[in-house]
Amino acid sequence: MMKAVVKYDNVDGATELREVPIPEIGPNDVLVKVAYIGICGSDPHMHHNKVTYKVNVPLILGHEFSGTIEKIGENVQGYKVGDRVTAETHADYCGECILCRTNNYHVCRERKGYGFHTDGAFAKYVKVPSRILHRVPDNVSLKEASLTEPLCVAYSSLVKHSKIKPGDLVVIIGPGPIGLLCTKIASIVGASDIIVIGTDGDEGRLELAKKLGATVTINSSKEDPIPVIKGMRDGYGADLVVDTAGFSPTFKLAVDVVKPCGEINKIGWGPKPVDFSLDPLITKAVTVNFTFSHNWDVWEQCLVLMSQKAVDLNDFITHELPLDKWHEGFELIESKEGLKIVLTPID
Repeated sequence: MMKAVVKYDNVDGATELREVPIPEIGPNDVLVKVAYIGICGSDPHMHHNKVTYKVNVPLILGHEFSGTIEKIGENVQGYKVGDRVTAETHADYCGECILCRTNNYHVCRERKGYGFHTDGAFAKYVKVPSRILHRVPDNVSLKEASLTEPLCVAYSSLVKHSKIKPGDLVVIIGPGPIGLLCTKIASIVGASDIIVIGTDGDEGRLELAKKLGATVTINSSKEDPIPVIKGMRDGYGADLVVDTAGFSPTFKLAVDVVKPCGEINKIGWGPKPVDFSLDPLITKAVTVNFTFSHNWDVWEQCLVLMSQKAVDLNDFITHELPLDKWHEGFELIESKEGLKIVLTPID
């Protein structure tokens, strides 16, 4: 048996620490002994039942993790007990449909995500199919490696699903972990002007954004970002706007500040419909990308960036707590006192 954080019903607050069985692995799986688990912003939302999707309860939460291999299935090759690994969030997918065969398995209709559709990693052990394993480079700590997943979200959006170029003017809405990681990726790619927009309570995060490459930060609770952005360069607006907040007002801001023939990448989830016309996207001939998750190639590239210290994920970790303090970790996320909180398993 092991201790795990379990969401047991689709109602507000139905999450608790429980004793559950250690997972049984199949011939193509490995059993990973978890070292660190990152708390995603979606985890408190699921705890409070503020999500638009149903969680397959009861199940163990958590999808950002790293650890060492404890046990190996009989068909698994290339790995051994003790190997340091992290893993994608795609706990299962069919592998046979057109999406899977074209490296789009992250949107396979049979996909089951850790902590959403199948047991995740807020526990001492997690079962991982070998096809989604990734080795952690020797010079990358397991604590850092537990945050590979959010880095992959940012990389996938800006590198794989946009036409960002050196010299671009990029606007990033929302200085949460994903927004700040997007800031770093935009800086690595060579964007010349990077504007990060937050609100009251984001002051510390906006300061970190400057360290990560932001050239301008704006608190939209105190200053209207539109004239600032439209006052830059030729006055047309941003080449790329990344909406990591996801709400209707932030997407409206993206529409207002993107330049004609520019791009908007929407990463953030928003449960409510937009309450404004989308026609300006037509008149400005804007490309809008809705990016979700990541794939094997993105993970490998991000681990290279981490190993070469192009990205230091330690900058993002503000708290480390034992698993039985998960509720405190959720509160730190919701209050914005914490940026990334990592949990460690308990016996």
